[in-house]
Amino acid sequence: MTTLVTAMRLRSTFPWIILVFLVSALLIGMMLVLHVWQEIPIGDMVRDPTAVAGVSIYIGFLSQFGIFFWAGAATVCLFSAIVLRPGPGRYDTRFFLLMSGLLSLVLGFDDVFLLHEAFFPHIGIPELFIFSCYGLFVLYYLLRFYRTILNTDFLLLGMALGFFALSVLLDLLDPQFLDPDLWEDGAKVVGIVSWLIYYLRTGFVAIRQGELVPTRALFTETERVNVQ
Repeated sequence: MTTLVTAMRLRSTFPWIILVFLVSALLIGMMLVLHVWQEIPIGDMVRDPTAVAGVSIYIGFLSQFGIFFWAGAATVCLFSAIVLRPGPGRYDTRFFLLMSGLLSLVLGFDDVFLLHEAFFPHIGIPELFIFSCYGLFVLYYLLRFYRTILNTDFLLLGMALGFFALSVLLDLLDPQFLDPDLWEDGAKVVGIVSWLIYYLRTGFVAIRQGELVPTRALFTETERVNVQ
């Protein structure tokens, strides 16, 4: 009996073991391609950036937190989309969470690897063009899911988008009378925190209720009495 249970566990776990090796091989393979193509030392790509640069551990303090927040938002959205069972009225909710997770991943990768600031301009694609692409995608996202968004705590999402827009505007205008490191990146941090809190709340509600329903329907009986 024990042998049978162990064999069943191995069978159910085997695909996930394969996934572990595939993802690991992909990441290591990408590193080797960069090593051969750009002659980048492998040590520069596997060690901590502060150790490679030989700088203080406080370098990138706020930026490092941003990485965790982007990853957290993406994880919450994708996990919620997977956990939420299919059912009537749930397709839009699952699709919304899936697209939100992918959008969080894209923005997170851009923030971590400086895609719009360094990578794309390096290969000849202007920064303004990348901003425009992001803007168009966010516009599509809002138009496609506006009914779903209206059933969430959308003020948090509005805060996030507003502070992101402010950060981008300060980056493009580069006003000389403001410290860009403080105001531009400070606005981005507020945006990222708002983004994470919004999707934490949204994912929790989606899993708890089975779908995203109007906020007023989330009150318990006790909360209704208190509100009245």
